[in-house]
Amino acid sequence: MLRNLTSDKEQGQIMSRVMLLGDSIRMSYQALVAEELAAEGHEVWGPAENCQFSLFTLASLGRWLAEFPDPAVVHWNNGLHDIGHNPNRAPVQMPLDVYTGNLGFICQHLGAVGTSVVFATNTPVHPLRPFRNDTWSWRNEEIDSYNAAARIVMADRKIPVNELHAVIAADCDALLSDDQLHLSEAGKQACASAVAAAVRARL
Repeated sequence: MLRNLTSDKEQGQIMSRVMLLGDSIRMSYQALVAEELAAEGHEVWGPAENCQFSLFTLASLGRWLAEFPDPAVVHWNNGLHDIGHNPNRAPVQMPLDVYTGNLGFICQHLGAVGTSVVFATNTPVHPLRPFRNDTWSWRNEEIDSYNAAARIVMADRKIPVNELHAVIAADCDALLSDDQLHLSEAGKQACASAVAAAVRARL
């Protein structure tokens, strides 16, 4: 039976619970998504901590689901921490097969709890951002290849993909901040709108 949305809002009822997972990109747009979906009666939650690389997300997933049980939709991203070259860790970059393997296990875990999942592609760095060997650095061609591999993982499991990469790549000058990695205010709003739309399509 269809629910009366106006009645739900008037009574202060939560229509659906939505979990957002991801790195600092997710953390930067989460409040905007929460504001947009709250106006429709939905509750949005994400970990206060950075979800980091895919293995950290996999290891932490049970804890986060205990904090916010039974989400109707999980909008999730991992990748920039895996793809990045970090001179202070080994391996410097997480291998592609390790990345996709972890994505598969995360899909399996989320599928077991019966939630609907949306995966978001990794956003690009600015084409003019220099690659350095002494600090975290990224190459856009590697972001592209990891995104392509992630799409295959999701296609095999019939999980929809939210193309946040395309959203930001459309105008890196305007949508990336001065560090040429994180989102500008305009970029946060663009991603928030895309995330809210992707979540709404699964509710």
